[in-house]
Amino acid sequence: MLKKSITLWQGIALYVGAVIGSGILILPGMTAGIAGANALYSWIGMVLFSIPLAYTFALLAKEYPCSGGISTFVEKAFGRYASAIIGWFYFIAAIAGQVIVPLTGGIYVIYALQLDIEIAYIIAGIILISAVIINYFGIKLSSKVQLMISSLTLLILLFTIISALPLIDINNIKPSLTSDNITLAGKAGMFIFWSFFGWEAIASLAPEFKNPKRDITRATWGAIIIVGIVYLGSALAVIGTQSYSTETSTIEGAMNNASLVQVMTKTTGIHGGYATAFVALLISVGTTNVFAAGISRLGYSLAREKLAPSWFDYIHKRYHTPTHMIIFIGIFATGGLLIAYIFKISLETLVFIPNSLGIASYVFGGLAGVKLLDSKIGKIMAALTTIVCLAAYPFVGIFIQIPLIVGIACCDRQVELNTFC
Repeated sequence: MLKKSITLWQGIALYVGAVIGSGILILPGMTAGIAGANALYSWIGMVLFSIPLAYTFALLAKEYPCSGGISTFVEKAFGRYASAIIGWFYFIAAIAGQVIVPLTGGIYVIYALQLDIEIAYIIAGIILISAVIINYFGIKLSSKVQLMISSLTLLILLFTIISALPLIDINNIKPSLTSDNITLAGKAGMFIFWSFFGWEAIASLAPEFKNPKRDITRATWGAIIIVGIVYLGSALAVIGTQSYSTETSTIEGAMNNASLVQVMTKTTGIHGGYATAFVALLISVGTTNVFAAGISRLGYSLAREKLAPSWFDYIHKRYHTPTHMIIFIGIFATGGLLIAYIFKISLETLVFIPNSLGIASYVFGGLAGVKLLDSKIGKIMAALTTIVCLAAYPFVGIFIQIPLIVGIACCDRQVELNTFC
């Protein structure tokens, strides 16, 4: 039985740490590059959307406290194989993240030091391979490392916001509402989903709250307020100081993906930009390692449940790690990095992959909430979550096929071999 040790303030801290990740390092500039000043209103819209989303999972966590989280809710509502599909959605989305996160660190470094774009991919490759080696040999990264990552991310964001305030020009944040601009703002909002994944984390933590009935909802509201302020502040800092470009060249794209370096360079000088890039690199290294550990355990768990090939159901006798799954993750993510480099696939395009799968997971979670929650407000919040996620899908474009392919492949495999589903 899990120890009940989480207080209200610890719950808020853990929740904020689960939501605020490396995505916020690239998304303010990326979305501004797409929608200009209107991107700020995309951020406002996503913060507002996080209220029903987070509240739905908080209510589900209170009624069904279980460390399985969203997969457990979907299983209770729709059965084991629907839950397995969610597991695969998360698995593939996280592997895509293993390309995006280290590349974020590399881009921050090359933009700050004015290096060639190829160096970003080399840095990303080193980060990724290091994470695979560390996890293969079972070198433990404690929860303190995750706390450090979250703290560094929050620190760099707060410092950027405060430093940028004197330079913000009100003219830079005036909206221009035309039909074309609204469409671009919607596309920007689609990108922002990447930085809001994690609201379901409260469900996995629910069994460890000292007083879940009282504190889960309070922790959720506390996290919504903190995340909302930090995210809107970061977007305001980038857009208000015009630390982005709407051009499409490689250099301008790098600036958008490392916009916090641009803000800090404007506000504190070139050394502030260097320091920001270094901290972003540390965040990327730590996040990649934590991702590798989590994904490998998820993949191993799927194999144990006969929902993935049996080759992955293996623990190394000496290192006590799921080495087959770690090797697969390393090969898959490295291959993705090479493909991104060879075909010049931008971070903007790569972000669509985990977004399409993450939103599909939230659709399942919202539908589970509609079915499982008894309260009227709970059902309304869950229905609103589902409707907004479905409304977002037109902005995914061709990537809408990814969750459909994963779901169909999962079920087809179950029919044929009873392996995946």
